[in-house]
Amino acid sequence: MEQKTIGKFITALRKANGMTQKDLAEQLNVSDKTVSRWERDEGTPDLSMIPVIAEIFGVTCDELLRGERKSPVERSETSEENEKTAKGEKQRQRMLKSTLSRYQSHTYIVMGISGIGMIVALICNLACLKAVLGFLLGAVFFVASIVCQAVFMNRAYLSVEDAGLELQDMAMFKRNVIRLAERSIGLTVAFVGFTFPLILMDAYVGLSADNMFLFGIIGAAVFLLLYAVVLYFLNANLLKKGLYSLSEKEEEKYWHNHKLKGKCTGILVVVLVITFIAHQASTTIWGPFSIMEGTTFNDYESFVDFMEQDIKAEPNKQFGGGSTAIEQVAPSEAITGTITYYDEYGNEISEEEALYRTLEDIDGNVVCEYQDRNESVVSMRYTPKEGTVLPITVHTQDELDEARQVASVRHVIFAGVYMVEALAALLVYFKLRKR
Repeated sequence: MEQKTIGKFITALRKANGMTQKDLAEQLNVSDKTVSRWERDEGTPDLSMIPVIAEIFGVTCDELLRGERKSPVERSETSEENEKTAKGEKQRQRMLKSTLSRYQSHTYIVMGISGIGMIVALICNLACLKAVLGFLLGAVFFVASIVCQAVFMNRAYLSVEDAGLELQDMAMFKRNVIRLAERSIGLTVAFVGFTFPLILMDAYVGLSADNMFLFGIIGAAVFLLLYAVVLYFLNANLLKKGLYSLSEKEEEKYWHNHKLKGKCTGILVVVLVITFIAHQASTTIWGPFSIMEGTTFNDYESFVDFMEQDIKAEPNKQFGGGSTAIEQVAPSEAITGTITYYDEYGNEISEEEALYRTLEDIDGNVVCEYQDRNESVVSMRYTPKEGTVLPITVHTQDELDEARQVASVRHVIFAGVYMVEALAALLVYFKLRKR
């Protein structure tokens, strides 16, 4: 016995009405190849087209889904308000699942677009050392991903809008569509947050891999937190406006969890703010320059001896004094190793003049003169008093690096505290929520 399908039924109806595949395609605003695929049972029409096709051929939606006309007895036993049969409903559910599966596949494509944007941003930053360009190129893919997700979501809604689905089935379909969209956009938001630190860099400077990972994780966490807040209010608004509905039991559970989520989030924000204030206070009070031990000199002779040591380094010096000199290396001097110094007016000066430094007491009297040859020194601290500036504490690049390592450990500890607090809030929510 030949199996009755939608495709074969459409073929029979089309031929009975003297229509070609092209004629039917024009009325449905699709291609004749699409109609051909339907009739070969290689695909089925969207649920939104079922009422249109049924109207064209003068049959009911249920008959079209069954793949056959009802008998006169069945027509007399069923009313227009209750024309659905088990076979037609089964076909309708199958097509609904097919529509949702197609939308799910489109969602995976959208996620892939976001992933490509992430890869492009990382390549531009790590390989080309162009952080800002990497973020901007990645942003193009991120925006395209969100736009595509919106288009696919709209198409999914339109495909079942006039399909004659039960309210419960329609509500479940819309909830599944919204959840898939939330996950897809959430992934894109995480990628935007992970690459956001790139835009804070110099346009032609890349962010190192370790810093990229550290700041990227922080950025992703912050953006996802903001996204969760947006969803918190958006979902409640969509439910109130009836974009999708829930059963009485599910709606009661939803609002209970919604309120609980708000309380947990509020408490978490307060705790995070307090921790952040403590973090910033510790950074200000015990920053790298504050916790450096340094070397303290109680006499000028030992201080001058230390500063006039010929130690080469490339520190970012935090202090100055005496004359201002500009060091320039001519091509011939780069070969011979000699360096020419110029003052702030462009006049050539000697090395002694360029490296000459002075320290003055509170009255402006010079109490110490020395040649600044020790390039490992990054800062010094002293308090000008009457007739002296002793004691003088000097800090070197090595000491600064050690202090920064200590400070970085503190940052890692606070980052761990933030994560523990967030995890604790999540655990409390999942323990108290209604399932």
